[in-house]
Amino acid sequence: MRIALIFIAALAIGLATGAPASASRNCVAAEEAVAHKSGGDENGPPTFTPAFYARTLTLNASLDGLDGKQLPVSIEEVCSVPKSLRKQAIQLAGGDGIALISSRTSVWQDGKHLRGDAATGAVDGADTALLRVRLAPLTQWGEDEDGNKVATFIAKRILITD
Repeated sequence: MRIALIFIAALAIGLATGAPASASRNCVAAEEAVAHKSGGDENGPPTFTPAFYARTLTLNASLDGLDGKQLPVSIEEVCSVPKSLRKQAIQLAGGDGIALISSRTSVWQDGKHLRGDAATGAVDGADTALLRVRLAPLTQWGEDEDGNKVATFIAKRILITD
């Protein structure tokens, strides 16, 4: 029990301070996604199982400034993925997405929890972040400038890394 609490505390400190997580994060990188190009139809959005939609993921992403409550992202890595869901995560890595921001989204930078305008300004000006997200149902997905569906995520936590 004591070891579990120490591990959880260390993980929380690492996420809050921006320290990189360990290599055991079970990640799928953009390079792997390009090499394995699986799932999804070239003319439509990728498909996911209910188990994947229920999973909380960590995205290592480049950000493109807030657009209202939407944060366009370029997904570099999809982490916190068990082996059984890895093929589905490959469909997201290396692609674009939208993170939906709400009043329940916690924002962290340099070990500090930001709120209100400070959080909004920090996210809007950030270049990269780790996002704890859940994939939104396909009916809630946004569209790109060409009208194509774009993977959309409900953001729970944003850790600004740059």
